[in-house]
Amino acid sequence: IKFVDKLEYFSIGASWGGYESLATVTTPPRTATDLSTRGPFVRFHIGLEDTKDLIADLTQAFDSIKK
Repeated sequence: IKFVDKLEYFSIGASWGGYESLATVTTPPRTATDLSTRGPFVRFHIGLEDTKDLIADLTQAFDSIKK
């Protein structure tokens, strides 16, 4: 996903309880209720980085996919 590739403070991978911020691309889970959602989803694990830096990183990644 282009969005995840544009993230600078988030590494790509699953969290094992660490302190770093991570992003993982996943497909929507199957549920009994049809939520009419289409994947993929991005799951975030928020670490101990400064929240202003993380928000700025997410903002620039969103802005990059609007183009």
